[in-house]
Amino acid sequence: MKPAAATKDDAQRELVLGIATLAIAAVYYLLAIRIPQSDIADVIGAQGLPKTYAALLAGLSIIVIVRALTSTRTHRVRAASPAAAPDATPATPKPGGQRGAAWRVFGMLMNGVIYILVVPWLGYILSIAALIAATVYYQGGELNRRAAAVAIGGAVLLWLLFVRLLHIAHPAGIWPSLL
Repeated sequence: MKPAAATKDDAQRELVLGIATLAIAAVYYLLAIRIPQSDIADVIGAQGLPKTYAALLAGLSIIVIVRALTSTRTHRVRAASPAAAPDATPATPKPGGQRGAAWRVFGMLMNGVIYILVVPWLGYILSIAALIAATVYYQGGELNRRAAAVAIGGAVLLWLLFVRLLHIAHPAGIWPSLL
């Protein structure tokens, strides 16, 4: 989990982000409940997944808001404290930081695009395991036994959730034809 905001400006940006994503979650939920019910729909229905996404986004937004508010309060306490170091210099932003962030977003987007392209052939479990492993590596993690266990375990759990519990069909890939 990312540590709390380092500066007051960071905390304010996170607060604005949290409020904005909470508003997006609300609009998304309102749009989701307008999806018409179908007579042939399964137990979850067409609204189920969009409503779940909206609830998850709202929950994460609230976490960001709370962290930003507690971080802002912490910054106020530190500023009022006599023990605060007056000669501490604020961190200067690295040159090209925004450009680096854009490339990171682009790279994560490419992970998703590659997943979408290979899932019909590799199947859901293998593709999602590869996506999790690629994300771990792309975010600076090492590809070791632990990362492999997380990728495989995550893939199996997601498969159990979507295919077995929610009965949402996923591509099997070429593997059934080879067996």
